[in-house]
Amino acid sequence: MEITTNFSFSIPELAQRADKILISFDRDLAHFAGYGYDGAIRDKVGLITSQVKVFPSDDYYEGNQKVKTNEKRKIRDELEADINDLLNRAHLVYGPKSMEYGLFKYSRTTEMSDNELVQYALHVIQIAQPRLEDLKKRQVSQEHINAIMTKRNGLDSAIDEQAGAVSLRKDKTVQRKHLANDLYKLISEVCEVGKMIWKGKNEAFYADYVIYEPAKVINEQIEEGVKEE
Repeated sequence: MEITTNFSFSIPELAQRADKILISFDRDLAHFAGYGYDGAIRDKVGLITSQVKVFPSDDYYEGNQKVKTNEKRKIRDELEADINDLLNRAHLVYGPKSMEYGLFKYSRTTEMSDNELVQYALHVIQIAQPRLEDLKKRQVSQEHINAIMTKRNGLDSAIDEQAGAVSLRKDKTVQRKHLANDLYKLISEVCEVGKMIWKGKNEAFYADYVIYEPAKVINEQIEEGVKEE
């Protein structure tokens, strides 16, 4: 089941709102002490806020996934080209209707999945290797066969690396959302107490603990808090 965030704004906005709430908490620390809260919760909010801020975005892991996909595609294209080149030469050596050429079981490599191509490359090698003496008539050498094997192994590894990048991206998405939900839970608790402290006493201070304020207002409050420091 896909994990979701427990808030309606973005994770970067959550960190921004946490910064704003920490400013208010520092100002009202003495009042929070009356409810049994000390600097420990402030430190915890600050720590998780910092972790949220430095946690790489999904764009980062998506980029890594694209890099691995492009690397795999490049190796695949090279492998397809080498296989098709060898098959063309075998076609010239044996003829299209010969039993020997039929052993290669020619198929459109572009229509194969990555894993199917890996298996087919091995099949081509296994058929070509004992017929190398015949294939030499059309300049097929051991180097050609070795090159196909190398690229075949490279594609096999690239498939695993791409799958690993996809898995890592999913795992990091879950970690990021869990971390963000932990932060939201903490600042929600702080805001609940903050509103208790100032309800009916100071409207402006009460508003400082409203999580769903417009981002523009939060930016202004953070800037004002920094200036005061």
